[in-house]
Amino acid sequence: MPNSFPEPPPGREDETDIAEYFNHIHHILSEISGAETRADLAEKVADLSQAITSTRLFVASKIEDYVELNKRLTRLEKKIRKQNLP
Repeated sequence: MPNSFPEPPPGREDETDIAEYFNHIHHILSEISGAETRADLAEKVADLSQAITSTRLFVASKIEDYVELNKRLTRLEKKIRKQNLP
């Protein structure tokens, strides 16, 4: 699919911003009205579906990262409390 969202370069996955995903979706939506044939429309809809799926996966991965960081923070807080520092 020519309009599918490109993967971020290796090692730079965390630099991708959610706005990039939404901008890509918006771009595809703006192209849909210009579809001249049913095949063009079907291709744009397939591109849109792929872009939405990519966005959902990106958001899910960020939520998983947050949950993991929150668990680590909770464990650290428990360790600090156990040390009984003044």
